[in-house]
Amino acid sequence: MNSDLKKNYILFLVLSVLVIVAYSAFFTEAPKEKQPVKTDRPASAPAAAGDLSEQPGSPQELPGEFEPIKSSYASKIIKVRSDLYVAEIDTLGGKIVGWELLGYNKTIDTDSVPVAVIDEEKKSFDTILRVKNKKMPELIPFSYKGSTNLVVGSEGLDVNLAWKKPGGLTVRKTISFYPGKYFIKENLEILNGTGGQINQKVYVGWENAVYESGSNSLYEFISMVGGEVKRTKKPLKETKTYNGETNWFGFGNKYFFGAFLPEIGGDRGLYLQPLDEKGLAGAGFSYPEQRTAAGKSYKVGWKSYFGPKNESDLMEAGYKLEKSIDYGYAGVLTKIAVAALKFVNDFFSNYGISIIVLTILLRVLFFPLTVKSMKSMKAVQNKMKKLKPEIDALKEKYKDDKSTQQAEMMKLYTSNNINPLSSLGGCLPMLIQLPVFIALYFALLYSIDLRHSSFLWVNDLSQPEHLFDVLGIPFRVLPLLMGVSWFLSQRLTPMTTPGSETMEMQMKLMQFMPIIFTVMFWGLPSGLILYWTVSNILSVGQQLYINRQVPEEGG
Repeated sequence: MNSDLKKNYILFLVLSVLVIVAYSAFFTEAPKEKQPVKTDRPASAPAAAGDLSEQPGSPQELPGEFEPIKSSYASKIIKVRSDLYVAEIDTLGGKIVGWELLGYNKTIDTDSVPVAVIDEEKKSFDTILRVKNKKMPELIPFSYKGSTNLVVGSEGLDVNLAWKKPGGLTVRKTISFYPGKYFIKENLEILNGTGGQINQKVYVGWENAVYESGSNSLYEFISMVGGEVKRTKKPLKETKTYNGETNWFGFGNKYFFGAFLPEIGGDRGLYLQPLDEKGLAGAGFSYPEQRTAAGKSYKVGWKSYFGPKNESDLMEAGYKLEKSIDYGYAGVLTKIAVAALKFVNDFFSNYGISIIVLTILLRVLFFPLTVKSMKSMKAVQNKMKKLKPEIDALKEKYKDDKSTQQAEMMKLYTSNNINPLSSLGGCLPMLIQLPVFIALYFALLYSIDLRHSSFLWVNDLSQPEHLFDVLGIPFRVLPLLMGVSWFLSQRLTPMTTPGSETMEMQMKLMQFMPIIFTVMFWGLPSGLILYWTVSNILSVGQQLYINRQVPEEGG
């Protein structure tokens, strides 16, 4: 084996390893969704913990102890039903403790329960009020007068909560719901009836799990600070602080999101602190300290969003909340792919058919370039076949002098207007598809519109196909069809007659590509494999057409 052959062989092995590593990192099938770590502490615990005295937004900035929770502090659950969700409010703390989305099921099963953005596992935030030199309850025990089963009507709905502290301090909270919206508004008012000036500060404490298990299962902390989106997907080892204006922050997975929108300007403190080694993290945020004179009141408000990562719904909440959607590394291309699929799907109402139609449209778009490339390869193949006796003669004549053999072959190619590298032109159609492949991958992985979309025997095009298991390995039809179609396409594609041992080795290695990629694609979203399979089938048809247009030499 000469040095060039060795180098190419080693290069192939290195590239193969890199491809497998990349596949493992980005495309492996995720395990079942991991549940956030249970904790007995209230979600406000991160903000109230004594070791946060140096953190921005920490309640320790305004000294004062919490009152112990009294047995007389009743906890009443208020249920609010909208056309989009069912929410639950706990009067102890005046917080959202439940939020189920009526339009989204947890699984593809017909009897599946709705997706819960907020529940006992996925918690919402606490708002904490501190008043200097006064003991305040960590969770304000609001009172509520009215029905505990409410419906959001066409005019919206306000839920009014109130609490009076002995000594003249009154706290009122209003939670406003809107028809057809996933966001709500909350307003907190502190009335100072103590007879003297008070210093008060409002904090937000929110804790949840942060983890990432493969590319399909994650629960992350997302924030937008100073107009820049930042994501934390893995357990923290140390506290992160964020400098700049806090636009919004919250927790969610790739499809659903809960967010807090402060609705204030200027720099405010935001931090995220690890609470254990398993991924539990606590976010803290503070409004500026305020002074309220006797007989006056202080008001502060914010928005909350609990819903799908659907761009139109997120945009309605404002503050560029739509940037919480992760379009992956392809970014703009992914958004274009999502928009294109939605446009086509408006006509067919099935994303499987839409993927097939979009694939055909892309093939038609690139058809002239593809045909030109295929015709060029076919012409080179015919020339190489004609020169084969001369090539074999040169190999025999200079079999002991490889460098001279290569030089003489290059002279032969040049004199016959043959570019030996033109065989690489066959990769051009595949390279053209690569950006589309990447964009569609992230579109199918992250776009909520494609979640639970079925096609024929495939239940969910955004997930790997799963018919049944064979010895613990999931059996899938689409990857096998893709491999077979790739093999047929490769067999029909003209391969330049080898002119050297290096070229022979490269062509032998190429023969294994359908097998290698079938294994690699085994855990990818079914919609993506459907696209690639249809593309391969169209390649077969195109190659048959080219073979008729440019017949074999002497045919």
